[in-house]
Order: sequence, then C-alpha cells, then structure tokens
Amino acid sequence: MDERDAPPLGQGGPKWLQGPRRVPPDPPGYRRVAYDRIPMNRVTLLGLISAPIWLGLFLFVSGALGGPREISFHITFVGVLIALALLLVVVPVVHEAVHGIVAQLTGAHPSYGVGPGYAYTTFLEPVGKGEYLLIGLSPLVVLSVIGLAVLVLVPSITGLTLVFLVGNAAGAVGDIWMAWRTRRLPAGVRIYDLADGFVAYLPEGKDQPA
Repeated sequence: MDERDAPPLGQGGPKWLQGPRRVPPDPPGYRRVAYDRIPMNRVTLLGLISAPIWLGLFLFVSGALGGPREISFHITFVGVLIALALLLVVVPVVHEAVHGIVAQLTGAHPSYGVGPGYAYTTFLEPVGKGEYLLIGLSPLVVLSVIGLAVLVLVPSITGLTLVFLVGNAAGAVGDIWMAWRTRRLPAGVRIYDLADGFVAYLPEGKDQPA
C-alpha cells in the first residue's frame, strides 16, 4: 500500500478518536502550494519564554478594565496541586475543546488525542484559509476574553485565573506559529491538518499570486 493511502493512526474507531493525518494526501485536481511543519522544540521553548510576557500582558489589560493590576503569590502544597491540575488537565482539555467546537462549526469533524507532553485536535477534511485561521486562534482569543472577564468580576481567584490564562496562552504559541505561516497563503487554498503541521493545495490551473 502506498504510504499516502495508509489510514491515519486510530482510523477505524470512533471518529472523535481518529488520529492525525501524518502524510500529506494527494487530492486529484489539486497541486500542493505549501507544506509547513511545526518546529516543536523551538515552539515549546518559545512557549516557556513567553509565559512572563503573557502574565504581564494579562495584568495590564486587567488593570485597564478595572481588575487586579498585580498579584502576590502565597505558595502552598494544595495551591501547587491545583495549579498543576489546571496546567496539565484543565487547560489542555478546554483548549482542545474550543478547537474542536470551532472546527465542527466550520463543517469539519474533529477528533482528539494525546501525545508525549501534548494534546491535540485534528480533522481529516480540508478547510479554507479563513476557517483554518479561525480554528487555530479560537482558543487563545475566546479563553483570553473569558479569563479576563473572570479576572475583573471575580478577583478572589486571581491567582488561579492567571495560571489558566498564562498556561493557555503559552500553549497557543504553536497555534500562533501556524497562523503566521498560514497568513501568506493565497485565497482559495484548501488546507489539510497534519500531525506536525499543515499542507495546502490550489486547484489545478489556478495561479498562485507572486
């Protein structure tokens, strides 16, 4: 069997548990115009480095909206456990759920899974450039807005809210990278999500802008 025809990891089970597409497809009538892979090590490092920047940004916006402008940490064993649960369970689950909800709204059929040190949402159907950007950036935008509202309205849980906000934003660095790479694609492309990036196609005969 040609590798391009091999089923994605997990295919054959429930659709919501299908694994990501690992090999770019070869759709008839289309030609490939982009194939980008996420530099995982670099993205992970950038996510860690960006955490204090996100913290400062969220506190600044919170203060501008009438919420907390600063935070003092009181480290306790229970607090550390709650923060770890937020970062390792709650944030990834909610982040990927938002990806999946938006993907479904665009007509795709999302599936979910976990890998070594990460969780993912993927879909086998091709989507347009706008839909791919929307799916990719929705967790950062939606959860940041909700989190900032909680900061302003429920200041008693500022610490936990900031852990959630910063964890979600730092974890969205890969999404931001994908959006940055997608922005240069021409209108009319069809994008397939891959395990390590994306691949984009234009219909045969349609010129790619210079």
